[in-house]
Amino acid sequence: MVTFNVRTKNKTVSIIVCFLLALFFIIFSKYVEQHKDMVFGFGDMKLPATSFLGIVQAVIGLLCIIMVCIDYKMGRVLALFYMLGSIFFMFVNIVRTGDMSSLPGIYNSIITIVSVLIISNGLAKADKRAVTDFLTGLRNRRGLVTLIDRSIRDKKSFSVVYFEIENFRTINDNLGHKYGDVALKTVANKLMEIENEDNVYVSRIGGAEFAAVVFGSIDPKNFAEKVIDKIGTSVTNADDIDIRLSLSVYSGICSYPGDANNADDILKYADIAVYTARTAHSKNRICYFDKEMKEKLFRQIELDRMVRDSLAHDYFYLVYQPQYDINTKELRGFETLLRLKTPDGVNISPGEFIPVIEKSELIMKVDSYVIRRALKEAKAMVDAKGNNIVISINVSAKNISSHGFVAEIKEALKESGFPPKCLEIEITEYSFAEDNVVTTENVTELRALGIQIALDDFGTGYTSLSQVMRLPVNLLKIDKSLIDDIENNQINRDFVDAIIYMGHLMDCEVISEGVESDKQLGLLKAHECDFIQGFVWGKPMEYEQAVELCK
Repeated sequence: MVTFNVRTKNKTVSIIVCFLLALFFIIFSKYVEQHKDMVFGFGDMKLPATSFLGIVQAVIGLLCIIMVCIDYKMGRVLALFYMLGSIFFMFVNIVRTGDMSSLPGIYNSIITIVSVLIISNGLAKADKRAVTDFLTGLRNRRGLVTLIDRSIRDKKSFSVVYFEIENFRTINDNLGHKYGDVALKTVANKLMEIENEDNVYVSRIGGAEFAAVVFGSIDPKNFAEKVIDKIGTSVTNADDIDIRLSLSVYSGICSYPGDANNADDILKYADIAVYTARTAHSKNRICYFDKEMKEKLFRQIELDRMVRDSLAHDYFYLVYQPQYDINTKELRGFETLLRLKTPDGVNISPGEFIPVIEKSELIMKVDSYVIRRALKEAKAMVDAKGNNIVISINVSAKNISSHGFVAEIKEALKESGFPPKCLEIEITEYSFAEDNVVTTENVTELRALGIQIALDDFGTGYTSLSQVMRLPVNLLKIDKSLIDDIENNQINRDFVDAIIYMGHLMDCEVISEGVESDKQLGLLKAHECDFIQGFVWGKPMEYEQAVELCK
């Protein structure tokens, strides 16, 4: 509600105070009218009491306007009650006595009534605009919160069903915001059709997010399915734009009073459920909120904070997993692995914090940290081995596809004095899904510097064979998932054999990661794999141990 910035209780008190003041001035004016001959003296100045009537009328009008500004609904009722009552009694007095001295007061009261109506109507329109989304005409987030708060006060059971259009950003990026706006209007129109049919109230939260509050016996899951089916079908845009769009929608559901008891938590939990549906790629694209999601989200927030603290205070450290020639067991080099230990000595599993890093903008900062620290530390290993060793560093898809990556590597090499030929950059097949052109340019430039390139997790299926064959890669890494069951699964053995053969055909060396048993080692040797890394010959080790191994 558009009012003075006061709390609800204070608004009520303020209106009561204004009401009583206005009542006092009305009583005062009636008293003056009955004692017209009364004179007030101020030194030599003598003022008749009737001279104050105009001031009293103006003050009463001002108080009426203040009441409307505090709460236009209640204030308008009270103000009209005052003014119409005042006009009535003044008119009766004129008819009864024939004295026209009250006529200016009637004019003032009429002017106050007009002012009250104009101001209250303006505030009512502003109030409506404040809870309405300007693009779609639906309730906005504020309007939704108001509805939820009122429903909670009335002790009504309901569910909030969140909807998120998955491919909306693609529409904006590829077609332009004009197409995106029309798509949002189309979705809003379909939601309003549903609202008119059922005991449902729909809102646009922002961006491509919508929400509905469903009451009564309506099953929220069935409702969500109905909306997804209605929105997800191809829609023809209007506004002189002739194009068909297929919209992909996810939904999350949170219920009152079962899941939460206030508007903020209800909306937050519904949003969490949408996020879970989107990241879990649920078949029906609908997810109910549960406590496990909340705990998982809070853990992610905590891990995000830990990562930021680690970058700021250097809580990260590196371990080094040795890589060996499969035939001679000669040390080829090390793969650097990131670890995190909190100040109180607790080790956080990479399986926990690495996914958090990869999903945020922190990945670029963490990559830079690892590159600079690894080159600085590994310089001692390179010196001990006479430049006859390779230090392998994993780089994210976002980093290898960025325009400034090669310049960053050059700067780090210069700062550390690390020889380029001893550096190996590990990238995944997924790197080429980010920005194929920039990634390929960066890889080519790195190879021209003498830096080696390893294609990590090979065989996971992101890259076509023809694409791989065009890359200046010198090492293929067979993913651990293909090695795990190689002892018992003939298909895995055949697939690994094919990868090794393909790598040699491309003039690449091949390394298998995750080798944990002698039988796996024997099978890989029989298939002519070049290198291995894994627990069978060496676990990840601390920096001092790695340096000692190189001596």
